[in-house]
Amino acid sequence: MKKIITAVAILLVTFINAQTKEGYVLYTTTLEGMPPEQAAMMGDMETKVYFKGGKSLTEVNSMMYSMKSLNDDNGVLMIQETMGNKSFVKMSKADLEKKAAAEAKEKKKDPKIEYVNETKTVAGYECKKAIVTMTTKDGEVKTDVWYTEKVPYISGGGGRKGGEMFPGLKGMPLEYSFAQGPYKMKMTAKEISLAAVPDSKFFISTEGYTEMKADDLKKQQGGGSK
Repeated sequence: MKKIITAVAILLVTFINAQTKEGYVLYTTTLEGMPPEQAAMMGDMETKVYFKGGKSLTEVNSMMYSMKSLNDDNGVLMIQETMGNKSFVKMSKADLEKKAAAEAKEKKKDPKIEYVNETKTVAGYECKKAIVTMTTKDGEVKTDVWYTEKVPYISGGGGRKGGEMFPGLKGMPLEYSFAQGPYKMKMTAKEISLAAVPDSKFFISTEGYTEMKADDLKKQQGGGSK
């Protein structure tokens, strides 16, 4: 289950513009297709994304697992704890640029986005619908995404290109789902704040954590995001 939750951190990115400079979005996460006993062990899971300027901090909390991922001009730093086991992964800006270049060389296709004339309210924001078609090694996968243009969605970490789940989307996704192995994960925003976020929020200490290489994290996720 840890690889499912960790994937969330990798897929969420910074979202800012001239009007929306700082705040947070709080998501609830539900997993479909999981046996009831496993679901009970996982308990309620929430994902909170703070943003300020060119920085973002993603926090995931559940009964069995916790994670923080900082994305800024220096790169990405992620710490995680599972049943008392603590580890961290650090990727520099150069590492991220190298990864993006490798993906470009592999000619990975950006998702196709079809905008639909439907709306609904999520967390108090009127959202528009988009049907996103992603190409995976198993073929094409379609996902319904409800997004708001009030909170724009752009590249993460100081303008770093790549890494976002829905590149080119016109606004911040507030509700969507995606498959992860035999399970389906649904993310729904339940609270959005545009209040000031203290700078101290974007500090992560690795004291007491053991470093893990990015390749090890990818293996832990079963090969990484498709």
